[in-house]
Amino acid sequence: ENKAYKEHQQRQELSRLESTLYGMKKMHVKLCLAFLKSCCDVTVFSNNPGVDLHLKYRGRKMNEGLQCIFGVTSALTVIYNNYPVMKK
Repeated sequence: ENKAYKEHQQRQELSRLESTLYGMKKMHVKLCLAFLKSCCDVTVFSNNPGVDLHLKYRGRKMNEGLQCIFGVTSALTVIYNNYPVMKK
């Protein structure tokens, strides 16, 4: 077979695989951010009056500063996910 044609096919395959890998990395980041947001939301919710899981299972409420940090982190993940991305 033609060596140049084989190299061309290999370059095309490499390009396709790199594109697939880039898409998978983007999806991985998106899933990690969604998981982080969910964990922060559950942590904040579990310290609310009426729920008080920390009080029930640990014997004391969670520090308000920690609750604030988790709430801000959750909000920042939403802002990051909704921020428009400039196309190259």
